[in-house]
Amino acid sequence: MKKHILYIAAMLGTLSLASCHTEEVPDIAPVDTGYLTLTVRATKGVDTKALNLDGNTLNAYWKTGETASVYFNGAHLGDLTATADDNPATATLTGRLSNTDGLAAGSVISLLFPGREDKAWDYSGQDGSAPSETGPLATNYDYAMATLTVKDIVDSEINVTTDAIFANQQSIYRFSFKTDAQLSVSSFIVSSTGNQLTRTRIWDNNAWSSVPGPISVTAGSATANPLFVALRNELAGTPTEAQISAREVLDTYSFSVIGSDHKLYLGQQPVKANVLNTQGRFLNANVQVTLVEIPRSYEIEISEMEEAW
Repeated sequence: MKKHILYIAAMLGTLSLASCHTEEVPDIAPVDTGYLTLTVRATKGVDTKALNLDGNTLNAYWKTGETASVYFNGAHLGDLTATADDNPATATLTGRLSNTDGLAAGSVISLLFPGREDKAWDYSGQDGSAPSETGPLATNYDYAMATLTVKDIVDSEINVTTDAIFANQQSIYRFSFKTDAQLSVSSFIVSSTGNQLTRTRIWDNNAWSSVPGPISVTAGSATANPLFVALRNELAGTPTEAQISAREVLDTYSFSVIGSDHKLYLGQQPVKANVLNTQGRFLNANVQVTLVEIPRSYEIEISEMEEAW
């Protein structure tokens, strides 16, 4: 019994000493294991990223703060933010990615510029304004894509096998409309007789797929001429050398135009193989349109149509 009492006393003494000794424990930040980081060097082709019109030349470059969205199997993983080099044709893109389950060495990821807030790849709603680095054409419709292969993932860092080389996904058109003289335009709709114009793109069957449809443009400054629009024609990149040399007509654009006089004009423009040799062109077209004589009883309908556009 004495031994037990001694043991208990010794234990109580130890506990008492321990309770009298206070030691500060440093805060330990939790390890964030829900994200992977991707940093990649990026180069670009002409007509992508920030745009600036200088006469008949469309200059393109990276602008610090621009974003590109990252996709894996059609799922959006996050956005990368650009830091432009002294030579803004190149930049460093970096960002944190989530929902990266299944990502591993050999995985293929896509980078889509611009990283729109709605994450849409959509050509509707353009306002025809001239290209500028902060304008809607550059920030919402000047799509470019790069494809990367994952080399490995080390300490939450994704390493890829190559730099990101962005390829243009459409061309920029400058449309001027004229009758006997230049026509001031409030809005127009352009469609392809071959149904080759893309309205939007979606992820379908493990690939990006185009949904065709006409594109409507409403002048942001009430009326304008010329107007600029980003158009993706699915025939771009498909013509043969023989078709290009012969300047063969492969498609026709049809225009329904509302002038500043609130009248309807119609016109067509042939699209030749030499302008469809690739995406990423800066193209100029003077479109001849003809006034449509409309009976007085239809004026209200035309006015309502203009508001809808």
